[in-house]
Amino acid sequence: MQDRGAVLLGVSGDSPFCHTKFLEARRFPFPLLSDVHRTTIAAYGVLDQERNVAFRSTFIVDKNGVLRWGQAGDREMVRDGAVRRR
Repeated sequence: MQDRGAVLLGVSGDSPFCHTKFLEARRFPFPLLSDVHRTTIAAYGVLDQERNVAFRSTFIVDKNGVLRWGQAGDREMVRDGAVRRR
């Protein structure tokens, strides 16, 4: 998707320190961002409030910030082409 201008990012509720340790053991071909306050995680509706962690999720957001598709676990959240701003 990079040939279409897509940018891949990872978001985790872990601290930057935890990310550093995690990334020392693994190599990802994309940046891993920290959301320790769960702001973005909650905004996308994927916060497991019981455990205060994010459900494993995937989103496609266009260059205008419009959420085009999303999935958390086995639950499809937004159908392709749907328009919802985040």
